[in-house]
Amino acid sequence: MNTAAPLESAYASAAQRSAIYRELAKAFTHQGAQTSVFGICGADYANAFDPSVSRQACSLWGRTHTEEDQGSLFEELTRFYEYFGLGRDKNAETPDHISVELEFMHFLTHLECKAAGRTDELLSVRRAQRDYLSRHLSRLIRGIHRDLKGGSAACVELVEAAMEFVNEELERIDGDARG
Repeated sequence: MNTAAPLESAYASAAQRSAIYRELAKAFTHQGAQTSVFGICGADYANAFDPSVSRQACSLWGRTHTEEDQGSLFEELTRFYEYFGLGRDKNAETPDHISVELEFMHFLTHLECKAAGRTDELLSVRRAQRDYLSRHLSRLIRGIHRDLKGGSAACVELVEAAMEFVNEELERIDGDARG
């Protein structure tokens, strides 16, 4: 994980994990990829992740990596977001885009920071993180990882870094639930 070294967490603090989620969310957008730590040029990003540009591109939308009905998927994601007081800008990506899902985890880890010292609130936020990671984000990143058929080294590194981080997060949360 060369260029992604700033994304290494090894069970980092909630504030550090929040920043990693934010950086990953940015890197999974066409514009943000170029200025992210991954430095992915626009053409490479489009070739790897935009099916309208390349037949080999891997979709970044959850609906393409699940058997679940799109309406049900959108409804469940929207319920998650609305429960925490978040709405959708009319020009925003759909609720199942990887950047939106990563941004939501950035928000939840930010809430974790704010809940420090308040056990009930902290446990509630961590339950939401576990549910969201296991039901949505991990499934999406596994699908992207599985379906990525090449692309630039930077695009592959982005997907691998995201996959590694999400897996770490699931391990951390499972460890917290047991301990």
